[in-house]
Amino acid sequence: MLKRDYALACIVALTLVLVMRLNVCSALDQSEAQAAVANADGGLASAYGAVAEAEQAGGNVTQLVASLRVAGGLLDDAHNAYRIGDYDRAYSSASNCSSEALGIASQAASLKGQAAQASSNALFFTVALSSVVLSVFFVLSLLGWRFLKNRYEKRVLGLRPELR
Repeated sequence: MLKRDYALACIVALTLVLVMRLNVCSALDQSEAQAAVANADGGLASAYGAVAEAEQAGGNVTQLVASLRVAGGLLDDAHNAYRIGDYDRAYSSASNCSSEALGIASQAASLKGQAAQASSNALFFTVALSSVVLSVFFVLSLLGWRFLKNRYEKRVLGLRPELR
């Protein structure tokens, strides 16, 4: 009976070890990992383009550039893992890179919109301020002209010869 319990315990332990080992084994094949890495490449390139557009619009992209560096590190890790045949890690890193790139592109689009709005507001403020300044200048010019005209007329009338 003792041998039977010992054998049963060994079988259960061996079964648990095999089950845990099967969870660690690669569940992905090379084509899935390759597709994920290619998708991450495209997503990161798209994110770089979105950040460049946000910068051209006048946005502050310092934080986005730091996020791009992180995503680039994930993509490098995915490429390295794919090269050595660790397809699970390659797929995981590529998926993380893709989600990071998608977030970066979204933030860049938002930043681009904010920069365009700020530029539009600045243009409106400049036009409004210029209009007010020109209006004040025009009114002051009219008042100055009237003042100088009256002064000139008084001086000219004062120089007129009188008849006696």
